[in-house]
Amino acid sequence: MITFSVMDQMQLTYPIFYIMCIIMIASCVFQVKFLNQATKLYNTTMVVPVNHVFFTTSAIIAGIIFYQEFLGAAFVTVFIYFFGCFLSFLGVFLVTRSREKEHLPQSYIDFGNIPGKQMLDKIQPDSNGLSYGTLPDGSVSTKSQSGEKKED
Repeated sequence: MITFSVMDQMQLTYPIFYIMCIIMIASCVFQVKFLNQATKLYNTTMVVPVNHVFFTTSAIIAGIIFYQEFLGAAFVTVFIYFFGCFLSFLGVFLVTRSREKEHLPQSYIDFGNIPGKQMLDKIQPDSNGLSYGTLPDGSVSTKSQSGEKKED
């Protein structure tokens, strides 16, 4: 759109130009917010490669859908394109695989106070413990598909 505007086909008069600018700015703000939250939990050597792979994958899918990049393309061209993407992802994997795993200081996500709900000490209990999957009072109760309550 900017190229067309420079070539005397002014795009600033079309509302889609402003809609796309707003969407682009919103997605940039969301991505920065997401990356800031991720770097608080994990090291940047884990966040940046994951961001690279997801951003590249979403850009490929958007290009295929929006621009119809492979419409009429030969099989060899499509194969080479995806093979290049695979090599890029493989390079990211090889660079980051020897990094030691970082463990979170907390084993759960704290959502804060939820009005009307009883707060427990952990939202995600230790999966190795005996209490995993039980109710707070210790009873194991399930509902059948018909809606009646069963006690085990």
